[in-house]
Amino acid sequence: MPKTSRVSTDLGKGRRGERPLLQRNASDSAPRLVAAPELMGSGDNLALPRLNGVPVEHSLCAGDEPSVALAKTLLKLDIAVPEDWEKAKHDPTSYIGLTLGRWIAGHGVEAIKRRFNLTAAITSWLDDYAEREPAKPNVLYLTVDPGSSGYVVFSPTLELLEKPHAQLPATFFHLFAGALNKWIRVYDYRDAEERVSMLREWVDGEPDEDQYEIPDVEGSIPASMKRRPLGHRSLRDRMSQVKGREAKSLLDGAMELARISEQADRPELTDEMREEMGDMNSPLPGLLAVFQSEDAIEGCFDEEAQGMMELTPEPSLIIPLRADQLGSVQAAFRTLGVVCDTLAAASRLIDRMPGNDQWVIQGGNNGGPGEDRR
Repeated sequence: MPKTSRVSTDLGKGRRGERPLLQRNASDSAPRLVAAPELMGSGDNLALPRLNGVPVEHSLCAGDEPSVALAKTLLKLDIAVPEDWEKAKHDPTSYIGLTLGRWIAGHGVEAIKRRFNLTAAITSWLDDYAEREPAKPNVLYLTVDPGSSGYVVFSPTLELLEKPHAQLPATFFHLFAGALNKWIRVYDYRDAEERVSMLREWVDGEPDEDQYEIPDVEGSIPASMKRRPLGHRSLRDRMSQVKGREAKSLLDGAMELARISEQADRPELTDEMREEMGDMNSPLPGLLAVFQSEDAIEGCFDEEAQGMMELTPEPSLIIPLRADQLGSVQAAFRTLGVVCDTLAAASRLIDRMPGNDQWVIQGGNNGGPGEDRR
């Protein structure tokens, strides 16, 4: 089989509201489709005769057993549809791409792309430069990666929720971040605190350490965030006491987000996967969560972003599957569906959070405003 095989689809293209990250170099990123020159003979080794009335368009699918096996399995599971075969021009890789896009579209893509810039891909390699014997040719990986980071501001929401109960702000934040962190990386105050701790270690003992400016992350964290979050039972009890419609809607949204996220388990990395990604950086953040725009947390993110692409980053999410096994493929696509449903629910919730109107990446019909808010 070719060394690499990859098909991908965008969950959301970036425009406004995204925090830029250094972009992946296409030649250095995740595995790609085999380019046409690698499949064609050079010089006069291969000539195709032109016949009047016969289109000179030919497709060769040789040595890509995983794509063929996966296409067959998706069709057997009714995840793929027969009519896409003509649209894909009888190419298994294109057929899988159409199927992946169709699956994501059925799990809230219009909502997702309002707040996130992500790409889902099916690939045979996690690191294009890793050495791995093709002992398991039908093992593939369904991955999710950010092209840039979404952006959400929390303070207006926390101030609103503090009025009915002092512990609701921290409860809301941890429900939101916990549900998303299960599937994609959320950069928040805890990441910023780790960076501050690292900076303090670097300058400790330096002769001019008082000249270094350390971001005041502690001062950026609202007092309400330092209270203990409510448990699920306590939150349900408190919900009956919340009178404001807006506050109740936000809490309902956070509870629904947590419920959706819990519908599947994140796949664990195998030793083989960890070995293949041994020389890769941590996953890129898919969302930056700040309390105020341009606060110290955002400053830490901007500084860290400069080094996030020094090495190829790991995918945000990796779902391994066996292309020829019905149960494996069905479970992988079910997990992807839960991931997309979670992202869509988070996007709809951000739409309801005050102070976030201007951070929309791309407009769409998701049960909220239909136009790109600026």
